[in-house]
Amino acid sequence: MSPARPSLAWRHAVAALAVVVIFALLLGAGLAPLTRAAMVVGLGIGLWATGWLPQWLTALVFFTLCMAAKVAPAAVTFSGFESAATWLVFSGMVIGAAINHTGLGERAATRLGPYLASGYPQAVFGIGLAALLASFVMPSSMGRILLLTPIMLTLVERLGYAPGDPARSGFLLSGIMSSFLPAFAILPANVPNNVLMGTSEAVLGFSPSYGHYFLLHFPVLGLLKWLLLMGLILRLFPAAAPGPHQASSVPPTAPEGRPNLIMMGLLAFAVVMWMTDAWHGISPAWIGMLVALVCLYPGSGLLPSKPLAQMNLEPFLYVAGIVSLGALAHASGVGAALAGYLLDVLPLAPGADAGNFGWLAGLATLLGMLATLPGIPAVMTPLTPQLAEVTGWSPQAAVMIQVLGFSTIVLPYQSPPLIVGLLAARVDLRHAIRVTLPLALITVVLLWPLDYLWWRWLGTF
Repeated sequence: MSPARPSLAWRHAVAALAVVVIFALLLGAGLAPLTRAAMVVGLGIGLWATGWLPQWLTALVFFTLCMAAKVAPAAVTFSGFESAATWLVFSGMVIGAAINHTGLGERAATRLGPYLASGYPQAVFGIGLAALLASFVMPSSMGRILLLTPIMLTLVERLGYAPGDPARSGFLLSGIMSSFLPAFAILPANVPNNVLMGTSEAVLGFSPSYGHYFLLHFPVLGLLKWLLLMGLILRLFPAAAPGPHQASSVPPTAPEGRPNLIMMGLLAFAVVMWMTDAWHGISPAWIGMLVALVCLYPGSGLLPSKPLAQMNLEPFLYVAGIVSLGALAHASGVGAALAGYLLDVLPLAPGADAGNFGWLAGLATLLGMLATLPGIPAVMTPLTPQLAEVTGWSPQAAVMIQVLGFSTIVLPYQSPPLIVGLLAARVDLRHAIRVTLPLALITVVLLWPLDYLWWRWLGTF
């Protein structure tokens, strides 16, 4: 028996015991609805944060407890399956499988390979920069990750980073995390940004403009954080000593067959439609599903026979679960209750701008660990008038503070795109935690004060 097996079995046993205890308490009488919802939300967050159960199994546990113990109606429990983000994951998985099956991933890797083969630092910065630039033209981080992952997996093989080499994890983490982390500072590029824009319009009667949002957030929370991310990855995941495998030649480009050309056309269509979604109003998820339907259609030649039997549906279940958990935290009032309690005890006061800035950024970060990142604007935006009153800020400044919270990721479970990228690229969750934890600490200690000074220089308050 391997040494890791008893530890894994012990974690599974503890997780099972926690599920049984919570279920028994939920079936008992006398618990308030808010308490019942908080118990299920807490259990889900705990299991996703520790990884003691597979992410997809935790999602199924969440669905089962909510329905069996009547914690929430089906409309809330399964709201994740109504979410555009969930179907964007499904369409992205189909498109990624088609990219591999048609050989388009090989062609893209062949073209990009020479630019990344001059060394490990160049490879990490190169793939990270490509992912960052994609944030300006593709409005969905989930879509970016799911399209880039099959290409990155081909590239990492071409560059010679074998399984077990820290450089392999570093390269993949650079592409995955650069696809969404700096994009929190680009208005249409991530789900929480768009939720903030929509809730601001509904609650406050205005929504931030692209230019104002970019100027306020991108220099510190976007560009500077991305540079720190690159340095952190290079430090934590150094390449092995240079060897012949890293200088291996890239194979010649595969011939352009009919499926390959069709796939290129479909991707071009998808990217153009994603770039222009503000004009036509079609969600990126349904654009992705249109492309996925073409790929899945019998006789298209873009996927093997019985494609769903060969696809890993774990990310689909995980995202549905985490979105549903956020919906439960919001619908039950758990998130709002926690935020309201903390606002009562936090030392907020007009004129104490530095303290207000730090406390509210910390509040948003804490809410992100409870209700996941898209839940932050859903909870905090309705509180903006109260925040503006107790801090003396304008409503525009008060609503923008939450960006510091949903751009600070402490643990991977908070961000569905990150988890989906890790699962698709088969990167160990512990490797991602090695990046998110120190980067969150650096963000709080260094970037938050710098961002405060930047806001003051811009005259935000």
